[in-house]
Amino acid sequence: MSFAPTLDIAPARERARNVNGSRVVFAGFPSEFSLAFLLALTALDVDVVGLLTSPGAHPAVQHDNALTRIADHLGIPLLRAWDVNGVAEREQLAALAPDAVVMASFDQVVRPAALAVPRCGWLNIHPSALPAYRGPEPVFWAIADGASTSGVTLHRVVPQLDAGPILAQQTFPLRATETAATLTYRAVRFGTGLLAAALADLLAGARGRFPDLSAGCYRSSIGVVDLAEARSALQAERLVRAGHPENAPWADLAGVRCQVLRARILKAPRDRPVIRYPDGVLEILETVAPSPGMRAASSVRDRTWSFA
Repeated sequence: MSFAPTLDIAPARERARNVNGSRVVFAGFPSEFSLAFLLALTALDVDVVGLLTSPGAHPAVQHDNALTRIADHLGIPLLRAWDVNGVAEREQLAALAPDAVVMASFDQVVRPAALAVPRCGWLNIHPSALPAYRGPEPVFWAIADGASTSGVTLHRVVPQLDAGPILAQQTFPLRATETAATLTYRAVRFGTGLLAAALADLLAGARGRFPDLSAGCYRSSIGVVDLAEARSALQAERLVRAGHPENAPWADLAGVRCQVLRARILKAPRDRPVIRYPDGVLEILETVAPSPGMRAASSVRDRTWSFA
């Protein structure tokens, strides 16, 4: 929520002379994934006429954040829609006369009446190779499940979650050391490269190809993850990487409840704290709570501790 982009975007009054006339609204959340696509959108030959966000996604969305600062800089409205399908919310969106809405990390299912507001429809950016890993946490689950590949998909929005016709997609292999942070970065790098063509196709009325949902999967929100519930050291190590850095799993170490940021599998324990599983030992390297035997780490995070 502290993301502060470099404001080298031309204000709306300057950009208006350099766009092709297509009016686009961006819908998202002040996360690095969402903001990367907003900033990429402002570099395209379209007129970004408004931002749309969901106050129910996080309390901070109701206050000053990166989206409010970008909206102020561009001189465009920021709509906070508790229910984008509500009559008042639809009227606010319609008042912007959008040709399209581009969304990334927007947590509401958009129903037909709201989908019909922009002339050319809605474009969603999803960090998986759909139909694999439909749902709100695809990056986490791809790593936690040990998937061999992932991707990013840009598709038309339909009332069913992550099920619309695909306009652009890029797949890539997952690395053995992949974390949620590195996988998100790779999805952004590939996805921003696809944005211009996918949006042009949406504006031109391209139908796209429907994904075969029977060939994919839907995974729910992750909730609280506890390493004590992992069935193996391999699964536990994946959960640590999948949660790094924002959704780190919990563990009880020396009587202290900690979130684990880094860990590795060992066949034999060393002097650092470990969690034992049938297939091996998970060595804990870094947590976000102090306990005996830990020392403060060099980190910008408050209360970050690593083991000596």
